[in-house]
Amino acid sequence: MIEAYDYIRAQTFDSLLALFWFVAVFEIPRYFLLFALTAFLPMRRHISQPDGRERMVSAVVVGHSEGTKVEKCVRALHEQSRRPDEIVVLSDGSTDGMAKRVGALSRQGLIDAAHATELRSGKAAGLNLGARIAKGEIIIFVDCDCTFDRHAVRNILYHFADPDVGAVAGSVLVRNETASLLSAFQAIEYLITISLGKQAMDRLGLVSCISGAFGAYRRTAYEQIGGYDAEGGEDLDLTLSMRSAGWSVRFADDAVCYTDVPVKRAALVRQRGRWERDAIRLRYRKHGHLMNPFSPRFSWREWIHEMEFLVFNVLAAIALPFYVAWLLAMYGSFGISILAGAQLVLICMDMAVFLMAVSVTPLVRPLPLVPYVPGFSLYYGLFMRWVRLAAYAQEWIFRASRNDEFVPRKVQRARAEVS
Repeated sequence: MIEAYDYIRAQTFDSLLALFWFVAVFEIPRYFLLFALTAFLPMRRHISQPDGRERMVSAVVVGHSEGTKVEKCVRALHEQSRRPDEIVVLSDGSTDGMAKRVGALSRQGLIDAAHATELRSGKAAGLNLGARIAKGEIIIFVDCDCTFDRHAVRNILYHFADPDVGAVAGSVLVRNETASLLSAFQAIEYLITISLGKQAMDRLGLVSCISGAFGAYRRTAYEQIGGYDAEGGEDLDLTLSMRSAGWSVRFADDAVCYTDVPVKRAALVRQRGRWERDAIRLRYRKHGHLMNPFSPRFSWREWIHEMEFLVFNVLAAIALPFYVAWLLAMYGSFGISILAGAQLVLICMDMAVFLMAVSVTPLVRPLPLVPYVPGFSLYYGLFMRWVRLAAYAQEWIFRASRNDEFVPRKVQRARAEVS
């Protein structure tokens, strides 16, 4: 290790770039963009005063076999400083007694509209049904396992005073951050990529994905694009469709939602594999026109955003094994020490970005996460890139998202027949 340190110290600037080309191409620009966008671009504030209109707001909660979680979510909505005018809850083919639990909540007057299906139709179909049942001009979709800061609904609604805003993403923080090592890393990841990352993208008007955990939609915008498509990745799909249709999509950093993340490696890999497969399919197949300069819906701003994803997500995942193989081939076991040196640099950058994320994220609890920051680069820069690489290969070669059980097979077949 000492020899590696001496070797690195002896390098010129040009030779250091050649040695750490992966870090120079894929890591430093990513950190720099977060810093620059957050520090130097002014925040696009929402209109602080209401526009004089009192809109009806509906909250739609859809779940499959989440009977132990739905009551806490419903009660959290009732505790809001600005309560939804209507709460609609759907049990999508649940087998754990969720339908009975929803019925009991309805009889207690905690739910305005309750619905249960005998067969599972998938989340997208459930959300569309909930939107049809709901009467509100603004529809807030939330996951069953979520709870909220007391002012979350009020803060997410402010943005709709702007008539160009079609949808608003809430800020999602991890509730079970101390449950395991992986959940702590995910809590840091959510802080950096969701809270800080979306604040940066909001400054450019490029919020890319409204999380299904907590997002609000203007009904006219939602209906204009036809609601959710009955396939995976419905959140990203709907967001890209809204932006493509000309609607503004915003991020409400002070509308805070809390959710649980996977605590075991297998569950995390399944979840992220599904997300990444859907991202590839939606960005480069279904919404490929966003990168096609000959498309009538092409815009340079959208192209830049898609290139950012292509470089820092797709190409970085593809390049990582080649970089590791090149280091080992050129330097043998000495290459491991060089990788360790790169990790030390990344740890310093991770700590700086973490502190920036903490400084701009309301209601975050940073102290329990600080001890995990030194290991975050191994999680996000190595482990998650291998997960992404596997997911991208599965989707691009085998179109694996078509076999994802997140969308029931009968729904996939019906959609294929229609299309």
